[in-house]
Amino acid sequence: MNAIAKWIRTHRLGAFFLLAFTISWTLNGLVIVLGVELSWIRWILSGFLSAAGPAIAAVIVVYVGDNDLREWARGIIDWRVHPKWYAAAIGIPAAIGLGSALLADLLGGPIDFETFSPAFTTLVIGVILGTFIGGGQEEIGWRGFAQPELQRRYSGLTTALIIGVAWGVWHLPLFFDPFAPHAQWPLVTQAAWFVGLLGFSILLSWIYNGTGGSILLAMVAHGSINALPGALVPLDVDLVVVDSVVDWSALVTVNVSSAALTWTFALVVVGAVGTGLLARRTALSDDGVAASAEAS
Repeated sequence: MNAIAKWIRTHRLGAFFLLAFTISWTLNGLVIVLGVELSWIRWILSGFLSAAGPAIAAVIVVYVGDNDLREWARGIIDWRVHPKWYAAAIGIPAAIGLGSALLADLLGGPIDFETFSPAFTTLVIGVILGTFIGGGQEEIGWRGFAQPELQRRYSGLTTALIIGVAWGVWHLPLFFDPFAPHAQWPLVTQAAWFVGLLGFSILLSWIYNGTGGSILLAMVAHGSINALPGALVPLDVDLVVVDSVVDWSALVTVNVSSAALTWTFALVVVGAVGTGLLARRTALSDDGVAASAEAS
């Protein structure tokens, strides 16, 4: 066993986070430093492959650790869970989107419900793309690896917050990318985004635990929160887009409302199931592979 493999085996969590950040930040950094213009190459490097950093890191650590990679990967295709978890994974993001639109409208935000006509097919396609190539793939690492590892030491809630902080910091290069919206958001929107992300990390951890370790359902929830709010918030384009440029300050009410609703759902879940977030339903075998318990 070489020194690197030995270190990975004895520092599984540290190795995972180090690899996840190194892979993603390197790819994001390349397009920023090289000034790569908007193109398929830029999207593949900064949009798709960088988002796969946590998944690649998890695969490396599981493989080097001599774990059963095939057994671990079953969670990625574990779709046989109670329908209520699909309802939660898709319904909560949809409710956050619609609810934030309603709140923003009450607060005088740029909302126009007269133009609200979402197409069901478009929503479905958006969730599917979001699940597999639009951010959901991150959960192969965050929830599929980091969560069961951390839950050996911490409660489900603490684990969710640790992952949430790491998840937020992992996005840091986007705040320096002139082509990413993150870099153009006003400070209050950036803060609301991070606060909302922490709340949604709690919901993702709850769904993962509640399904007995289904990485797929966490991916669906992540894909849904990336796809549905944008499709279910009927913006008044004339107020949001000025001279062909998005006025991000006009969207503050929407973003703050979204963060507030996300935490409302998160607190309801914690109040209902406790700080364990049903962690007892996910076991971790001695070799570090997540084993699915009975899911209801």
